[in-house]
Amino acid sequence: MDKEKDNIIMIGAGLTGLAFCNLLKNTNLNISLVDMQPKSFYKKIDNNRYIVLSNTSKIIFDSLGLWSKINTHCTKVKNIHISKKNIFGSTIVKSKDENLDSLGYQISIKELIKILYENIEKEKNIKFIHEAKVMNVKQSNGVKVKYIKNSIEKIITSDAVIFSTGSSEDIISEIFLDKVQKDYQQNAITCELVSDIYNSETAFERFTNKGIIGLIPRKENSWTLIYSTNKEETELINKLEETGLKNYFQDLMGKKCGNIKNIKNIKTYPLKMKYYKNCAKDNMCLLGDAAHTLHPIAAQSFNLSLRDCTQLTEIIKKSNLKNKDNFSAIFKDYYEKREREVNRLLKFTDYLASLIHGKGFFRNNLLGVSFLIMDMNKSLRVNVIRYLLGVNFSHSLISNLKE
Repeated sequence: MDKEKDNIIMIGAGLTGLAFCNLLKNTNLNISLVDMQPKSFYKKIDNNRYIVLSNTSKIIFDSLGLWSKINTHCTKVKNIHISKKNIFGSTIVKSKDENLDSLGYQISIKELIKILYENIEKEKNIKFIHEAKVMNVKQSNGVKVKYIKNSIEKIITSDAVIFSTGSSEDIISEIFLDKVQKDYQQNAITCELVSDIYNSETAFERFTNKGIIGLIPRKENSWTLIYSTNKEETELINKLEETGLKNYFQDLMGKKCGNIKNIKNIKTYPLKMKYYKNCAKDNMCLLGDAAHTLHPIAAQSFNLSLRDCTQLTEIIKKSNLKNKDNFSAIFKDYYEKREREVNRLLKFTDYLASLIHGKGFFRNNLLGVSFLIMDMNKSLRVNVIRYLLGVNFSHSLISNLKE
């Protein structure tokens, strides 16, 4: 077994791990990125999922000089139309209410991963360890990480370890004990929808008796469809042929996105909330999916993780790292600074997911009245926008980046 010395070992080179390393590019910190994927994965990634980047994420990427590259692959979401099927009342949340160019920017995960990877793949202070499966992590004169690569067992040592992937859950749960989990007994159904309406800048979020459906415009006449629903409805949808699928979603959405012409790349995955009450323990830390998994109702999972990465790297850059024990203080400081935003966004998404799913006279009327009040009250709409964008929580962090 060979031994090497790093400042940080990052376990997981997905979006969060890559973003974290981009934020520490060109520093004097030596970082090893340990990931199960081969090098070719980042060049030829086959992932048809899309995410929406918030304006705070735009500011962060702009501070890295990456926004111009990212923006070429994005479509703008200037408005969000929110309604519930078969009840009176709806509202439109508009970017102009907050004097923003857009409420969000939709991009494919594969394009974003390529950009983040290519920006750091040749950096001297960042080393990728591809096709490596982490076996265990132990504290011993720093932190030792044992992994297997090409059937050979190796150990690397560092001052600190950061987990940024949920695929190491078994190892994480042995170290970080205070975990909260909630199974929503729902699935998310995602697909690409093609309609006869082109170049829309309005996304739609519609609540039905059996779930929540979101339509986010892509380029030309394509849309990302995300439908969170119960398991029984999921089984029904998965049995439908193409014509049946088009009729099913056309009935849910009406003509809001025009006439549905095609549905492709349909995928299903379970919806759960999971987070650790404390994401820092001595010189080990959790980021991204390793720290928290949110219900997708607010489309904030990666945006929250990116703000986490930004906060942590800002603290690291300002810290004296001559003493390796400083990472314990760094991670403790990071947790204390991020606790409020993370907890409130977790509660916000959980509350929405729990309240809005299902039917009932009182619930439907409450939603209808709420939409009407929002539609008439610009101040309330602005506060909703700021909540979803994380502006209320990350103002000082983003202000620092702008300066």
